[in-house]
Amino acid sequence: MHPAWSVAEYDRALLRAALAGGDRCWDPEANLLQVEAPYNPIHTRIKGGLAHPTHNSLQYALLLLERGGTGDDERAHDVILRIAGLQDRSTDSPTYGIWGYYAEEPAAEMDPADWNWADFLGIHLLLVHARHGDRLPPAVLRELRESVRHAAASIVRRNVPLTYTNVAVMGTFVALAAGRLLEDGTLFAYGKDRMVRLCEAIDSTGSFTEFNSPVYWGVVLQTLTLIREHVRDEEVLELNDRLHDRLWLHFLARWHPSTRQLSGPMARCYSNDLGVPPFLVKAVRGVLGTPETGPVGGEMSVGVHACVDYRMPDWALPRLLELEGGREHRELFAESPFPETGTTWLDAITTLGSVNHQDTWLQRRALFGHWARPDGTSGHLHVHLVKDDGAEDFDFASGVLSTVQSGPHVAWLTGFACPAGDRHHHLDMIEPGDTFRARSLRLVVDAIGAPPVTETSAADGGVDLDLGTARLRFRSAGGGFGGRTPTVRVVPLADGVRIEVVLFESAALVELDWATLGDTFAAGSLSLVPAGAERDGDTVPGPEVVTAGDCAEVRWTTPRGNRLTLRGGRSVVSREEHAALYAATLDGAAPPSPRLSDSRLVP
Repeated sequence: MHPAWSVAEYDRALLRAALAGGDRCWDPEANLLQVEAPYNPIHTRIKGGLAHPTHNSLQYALLLLERGGTGDDERAHDVILRIAGLQDRSTDSPTYGIWGYYAEEPAAEMDPADWNWADFLGIHLLLVHARHGDRLPPAVLRELRESVRHAAASIVRRNVPLTYTNVAVMGTFVALAAGRLLEDGTLFAYGKDRMVRLCEAIDSTGSFTEFNSPVYWGVVLQTLTLIREHVRDEEVLELNDRLHDRLWLHFLARWHPSTRQLSGPMARCYSNDLGVPPFLVKAVRGVLGTPETGPVGGEMSVGVHACVDYRMPDWALPRLLELEGGREHRELFAESPFPETGTTWLDAITTLGSVNHQDTWLQRRALFGHWARPDGTSGHLHVHLVKDDGAEDFDFASGVLSTVQSGPHVAWLTGFACPAGDRHHHLDMIEPGDTFRARSLRLVVDAIGAPPVTETSAADGGVDLDLGTARLRFRSAGGGFGGRTPTVRVVPLADGVRIEVVLFESAALVELDWATLGDTFAAGSLSLVPAGAERDGDTVPGPEVVTAGDCAEVRWTTPRGNRLTLRGGRSVVSREEHAALYAATLDGAAPPSPRLSDSRLVP
């Protein structure tokens, strides 16, 4: 623990910040918080304006009970009763046991409903009971128990695939804790069996299918901590301890001490700057510092961290603080039907990670890294596929990005799939025969924190960016889109530099039909190295691409002399066909795909 750091003081600061925001958003007529609804392209039809959130309001009730000031308990009770009334409790309903995001939109009216709300709200109802159940009036306690019962029944009915890591863990806790609260032996037995099956699913590869997600790593850490704190069962707790250690091992494999960031690749990510979130501050007991908790609006999760006793295993501290030389980490994430493997390079200045094959939904980080800037802050590198639909740019979910990596050097190949999503990877599908509208499609490399450039410029021969402490070297090997060859340009950003590989661009909105376009791919290489390293790479020949049959193949010898080949689909085919066409070699052999751990969670 940092000598000047106090968990009690930090918890009080978290509660103060969250409750100040909650108190400002309180709507006494609705007995809920009222917030400006953020734009959300999926699930809810409410895209803005004032609305009353269910999840945040329930968290607010928990925090009111934690504070226990004048009138706080009564306000919390009103919230709990209101939340209970908003739950779908009809066992015949397709949305049984869950809530809508907002009081204004019942779950049955969402597009589609989010069944995870049984897990998210179920956890906080159980936290209210675990920490304050003995103070709840009988009517409030009765409604809380009923809400927990219906949420748990919804979780059992759904029986989510255990590869959906964060939700699988949350639902397991709800089943276990609800089984004890409701004295329901069948429900507890389901939770216990699910804990075993979850660990067996992780044992299949040694790692997590929903891999290296900064936000959901925190969710899983929180839930495993709650199991340790609130579930009394020796067999469950033994599995939980092993799983908790595995989660930290997974996190530290890509933790970069120089930038205090997680490198890529990431299955799901909401922010490119991890910072030091409260769950990490508490788990490491202030060793990484204590960022000031700024003002919050209706987002109450900051305060909930004060209710959770996060802990880091003792063995993890040295790896958190220091990296012993440059190293490459490879890890198998999923084995079937097509193996998914990540590669991450870490040295004293830079870190770069990639996954061998992934879609381009906005939450993916298939090729992603950081560098330590001269002023001690971190810059980040984010490769993603962008569509301009005539109204705005957004990450286009119909893309595929394939890679092969050796050290800080990556060969990449991008293309498109159909059927596949537009903004979401499966909720707004573009089906075979459909047309869609676009003004441009670009693979972009955002170097956020790079020294600025003054104007947009063509860069068809490639791009070399001096990042101060590091260098970014980007090369295009070519490709095609509807008979045109992709072009490369450098674009100034307010906070850095963007490299764009333009596959398609039009002055006016165009109706595109995948079936008419022929080749639809681009390929190249990317390196992120410390400023003084591998200067001979400037004279190394760039990658080349050849096409044959259904495939395009990238061939490149890196500045370190490693021979990389990467093969993938050259036209629009299904995701499964793209995955089947993928192949890569490193120095003539298949790249290694090791397990994170060979020890089993379930003996």
